[in-house]
Amino acid sequence: MKIIIAIILAMGCASVAYSQVLGYSDKEDLGNGLVKVKSGNNYGIMDKNDNVIVSVEYQDIVFREGRALLIKDGYLRGIVDSIGNIKEVNGEYKVHPKYKYVSEGFIPVSFTIKNLLKSMEKWGYVDTNGEPYKLSGKIKGGRFMGKKGVALFDDVTPFVNGMACVYVNKEGWRHIDVSGKERFILEDKKPVFRSSVHKGECVIVAEDGIKQYQENEQNKALVKKILSNTATLINMPENRVVFNEGVLELDSLRRVVKYTTGNDSIVFIEKPRKVVVRQVVVPVDTLSLEKTLKVSLSPKVLRANSGGKARVKVKIQNVSDSKIEGVSVVVECAEVKREWDGDLEAHSEASLSLNISAKFSVKSIKRNVIIGITYKGDSMEQRLPVIINRYTPAR
Repeated sequence: MKIIIAIILAMGCASVAYSQVLGYSDKEDLGNGLVKVKSGNNYGIMDKNDNVIVSVEYQDIVFREGRALLIKDGYLRGIVDSIGNIKEVNGEYKVHPKYKYVSEGFIPVSFTIKNLLKSMEKWGYVDTNGEPYKLSGKIKGGRFMGKKGVALFDDVTPFVNGMACVYVNKEGWRHIDVSGKERFILEDKKPVFRSSVHKGECVIVAEDGIKQYQENEQNKALVKKILSNTATLINMPENRVVFNEGVLELDSLRRVVKYTTGNDSIVFIEKPRKVVVRQVVVPVDTLSLEKTLKVSLSPKVLRANSGGKARVKVKIQNVSDSKIEGVSVVVECAEVKREWDGDLEAHSEASLSLNISAKFSVKSIKRNVIIGITYKGDSMEQRLPVIINRYTPAR
């Protein structure tokens, strides 16, 4: 009898241990019926019925702009959106170790260039379709052009406010916009550091010191404030750049948050203050379109097809916890119009595609996509810019 009881107890303990092995050490609700799970050092996504949506074999899955990268062994294997759709990525792209996210539709990745003597690792971008970023502008002395016109550099940072910092060994750091045009131009200088742009301003460090800059209409950098007339670099630990003269503190997008020297500091980006608001129950519909709906374009840089059309997708996301019934959307660009009426469930999205007329003689042109949304007498309008590159037939 004692032997039977011992066997039953042993089976019970084994069952508990087995269930713990199959369990997850961490779970996070992602909305839309999805849950991020962790097993060991690996992450994946399940639905509310415990069905696997994303295999539990990737590095941490971090959402930004409604998408997250699926990274395995440092390489980009796919992109998942907020409702569980997965886009596989073809190609051996290593994700930048500092910027493992989507920023303004682009992902910083490395490319391996091989020749007869050796192979080199260069940095560039792919978009959310896994297509390499191609450069149409020119950067003094520095762009490394791979096969098929892919833009490659010695280092890159995320696109922020429509611009990114790229590094080339001969010229130092440069700013470019999404069309590849050089911005915040400094003649005859080799900057050792450039920050991401915030509200039309950035910090650039060169041999003449640490300075805050604005940009004029000719895309030249003009000094707004001198932080130091000298710059002696010590090191660049995570989210900081340390000089003898002071320390630049950065956020995850490489924007300068604060400059500190001695006991003094200059704050460039204020932290949000906690505001205590007394809760008031109002017996009316207080939904605000500006706060409830998020509008975005994909992609932001288009290429015309042989028929003189460029296709852009407009996404309208309901970021609230409530269903919105009876939404009307009108999308217009270059005399082309699309309309949509319907309901938006909580944390869902609607998409409208627009074929824009793109017949022009210059290399690229900028258009504004106008999105008008109405709901129960409330309305909002957004104008989102896109850059359309001219159709170039294959040779």
